[in-house]
Amino acid sequence: MTATPALIFSEAPFSSWAWAGAAAVAVLQWTLIPHLLAQRNKSPNAMLAWLWAILLFPVVGALFYLLMGSERLRRKRLRLVHDLERQRGKFRQRAACAVMDRIPELARINGFEPACGNHAVMLPDGESFFAAMLEMIHNARRHLHVEFYIWNRDEAGRRVRDALAEAAERGVEVRVLLDEMGSVSMFRHFFRRLPAAGSRFSWFHTFAPLKGRIHLNLRNHRKLVIADGTEALTGGINVGNEYWTGEKPDKPPYRDLGLRIKGPVVEQLSAVFAEDWYFATGEALLSNELYYPENPPVGDMEIQVVPGGPDNDLNEIQLTVLAILQRAKKSVRLITPYFVPEDAILSTLRLASMRGIKIELMVPAKGDHGYLTHVTRSFYEDLLPYGIRIFEYQPGMLHAKLGIFDGRSVMCGSANLDVRSLRINFELNVAVISEPLAREFDAYFEDNLRHCREVTLEEHQRRGFRAKFLEAIFRPLASLL
Repeated sequence: MTATPALIFSEAPFSSWAWAGAAAVAVLQWTLIPHLLAQRNKSPNAMLAWLWAILLFPVVGALFYLLMGSERLRRKRLRLVHDLERQRGKFRQRAACAVMDRIPELARINGFEPACGNHAVMLPDGESFFAAMLEMIHNARRHLHVEFYIWNRDEAGRRVRDALAEAAERGVEVRVLLDEMGSVSMFRHFFRRLPAAGSRFSWFHTFAPLKGRIHLNLRNHRKLVIADGTEALTGGINVGNEYWTGEKPDKPPYRDLGLRIKGPVVEQLSAVFAEDWYFATGEALLSNELYYPENPPVGDMEIQVVPGGPDNDLNEIQLTVLAILQRAKKSVRLITPYFVPEDAILSTLRLASMRGIKIELMVPAKGDHGYLTHVTRSFYEDLLPYGIRIFEYQPGMLHAKLGIFDGRSVMCGSANLDVRSLRINFELNVAVISEPLAREFDAYFEDNLRHCREVTLEEHQRRGFRAKFLEAIFRPLASLL
């Protein structure tokens, strides 16, 4: 009698359902592995970590990879961006920049030419940031474009929402774009005043199954407010009480900062919002007169826009950081809430210290994600033996993202020095050449130092078994964080 598959399965020690399930798992694994290997934007460590996850935990690992590991928005996103650029046309001819034009790789990395003739004001805390934002909203006459990662249902969230609704009621075009994962506790009905007043609201839509997007791991981490195409606000601050007044009376606000910018570079920042808005909604913002007005020079600051995202293989923010680090001559001061760098940044920092550059790194003593604190500390032994000084900020959450280079240039924005910001999130930084502004940021750094504890190599090497164990457990996850 000829053996049939059913007969073979019936004679097997397991049921046919078990064999069918095993076959399905094998097919799933060997379908996802080629897809994983084709992910050009992943670091080798991240690729290896996902490979082990899929092989060792076939069902759960595959599910997490489908929802969080795939980053292939590149082709569709770039097609939309190029389509918008074609419809909008090229930017106006820019004036020459005395310093940044001598760093031609910055324009090639970021897709934007550096802009001169700008003026930027440092906003050293949430109180000054929200005051500036509310003032810009109140003074806007034509349009307001607002983009945030987190927007909370608290006093800060309500005040900004109501201010935008009032602006819409007086005839200002208002558009609000939020990341659905960052604002996961928020519901659209919280913003119902905005459409009622004639404004528009949208999620960023990286997770939109009906549009073929199931990317839970891709976040729009940008923070950007543009008023009338003439003034912009950016930095690391989200819309929530924890950034403004603090979540509780006995808990200080997050230590964070922002920049208020005027000048020709606002046209490029407007383009960043327009690309995100087109990706999310399909609405192309094309009117140069309305959305990209010509801004005359208002100062002497040179600014390079640094947008990062998984839609580009260049890893713009990491390459920009490396380019600036390699040109540093005397000093580098860095602040980041999450320090989970790739080897390129670690090596560049060590080499810079070896050639005599004074390097200082400031991180929170206790972050808002406990496991990330252990990951950050696992990198201390990669830095301390090379003379790099590390300071842990004690009072609360240090959320600022800042680099100060040679006391003459700064870079700040939304991006942390971690794998997520450097490869996975949509981020927005700006690099500014200005000695007066750099001095203000140096003073900000010095003020923070008064509330820091310096970590020495000897002390770090004496840490207990528990600390070493937690670092060893979480360090291998660095490529997935």
